[in-house]
Amino acid sequence: MFFAPRNKETALGMYTPLYFIALAVCIVLIIVGLILSRKMNKKQVYKTLVIIGIFLWITEIIKMIFYFVTYGLEDVDFIPLYFCSMYMYASALIMFKNEKLKNTGLSFMFFGGIIGAIVFFCYPSACVPNYPLFHYMTLRTFIYHSLMIYAGFLIVITGYYQPNVKHFVHYSIFLGITFILAYILNIVLEDNLMYIMKPIKIAISQNAYNWNPTLYPFIVGILEIVGPFWATYFIYWLVMKIKNINKKVENV
Repeated sequence: MFFAPRNKETALGMYTPLYFIALAVCIVLIIVGLILSRKMNKKQVYKTLVIIGIFLWITEIIKMIFYFVTYGLEDVDFIPLYFCSMYMYASALIMFKNEKLKNTGLSFMFFGGIIGAIVFFCYPSACVPNYPLFHYMTLRTFIYHSLMIYAGFLIVITGYYQPNVKHFVHYSIFLGITFILAYILNIVLEDNLMYIMKPIKIAISQNAYNWNPTLYPFIVGILEIVGPFWATYFIYWLVMKIKNINKKVENV
């Protein structure tokens, strides 16, 4: 049952009561985890990020093996290229001593990872409609996206990473290269990597695709690069602004 093939009849399903219970558990664990680790030093944060990265890569390999054994070679994504998959590559970049590469990885964890995981939980179209809760694929995707949120907040609340608008350059290059690679592989393999070739089941996505299927991949690609970064930066800027105002009031 833990590695059973997809079955919509026994699947957890999107927005079911059990789904929201599982989501609530994830939120509680994220909050508790951040409270317990808020005083970590930089060395501890780095080790935590490395352990998370290694764990997620191992679970990705197990996922590939599961797909190969269950569905065949053609269903295996040997090069994971989806927005949330970028976290695994980001976790590898932070191990480099080069500051630009390290900041690229960290910037994705904060500016891309948090909002990417939140979007998934709002629209859990992967795994949840096809597998039960206590299945490897479902548990893995809940854990994966929870760790993305946890890591994204961890690096900022501990001071390990200082969000900087200048990091958008390397962040956008990182995702831009991913987009180009995904676009080429989608054409060659007739796939939908990064979800840029076919619309998801949301009206605005389907309308954009119907308007111009040729431009659709580039519209989605640009939105994936620009949207999460600037939305997250605006929220961060707003929080810091409010925090500074409160400090000034306290000092009066």
